[in-house]
Amino acid sequence: MGLSYPFLSETGINTVQDKFLEHGGMQTLQSYCHVVTDNMNEELFKQAREYIRVNFSSHIDFLESLPLYYEDLHHIYVHAGLNPKYINWREQPEHDFMYNKEEFHQSEPKTDKLVIFGHTRTIELHDSSDIRFGRGKIGIDGGCAYGMQLNCLIFDEGIYTTTSIKNLWNGD
Repeated sequence: MGLSYPFLSETGINTVQDKFLEHGGMQTLQSYCHVVTDNMNEELFKQAREYIRVNFSSHIDFLESLPLYYEDLHHIYVHAGLNPKYINWREQPEHDFMYNKEEFHQSEPKTDKLVIFGHTRTIELHDSSDIRFGRGKIGIDGGCAYGMQLNCLIFDEGIYTTTSIKNLWNGD
């Protein structure tokens, strides 16, 4: 079970395109395709997507080979969180690993390991872009794509250290 990327899918192109562009997609297209435009239309979007498929297939293969979560002795690392409706969190739908929000944030994980997650900007959880240490979970998304900061969490010999760097690009 690997990660999938709706950006590379033909399904629901306008919804996918809008969501992708809303979350830093234009910067991705500029990086991969050298696209410089303020007006991303459907045809240009399709061309960019195809260019990436053809010229960066090794990147796509790598991303699609990644697991939905990683687990070690102390932590579960997951993009969005764990669905509290599942006693065995490993059985939750693939979609929940990538997009779970409210249910996860409003409950304690059903595991003895700390869940380290992103996807939800920490400023939405505790009015700060800094890493959020909560009950059974640690949120690390500093909102860098929205002009805030990139967070780093270091776990070494049982001790957590945090650092961050402010986004020097304002997102406009």
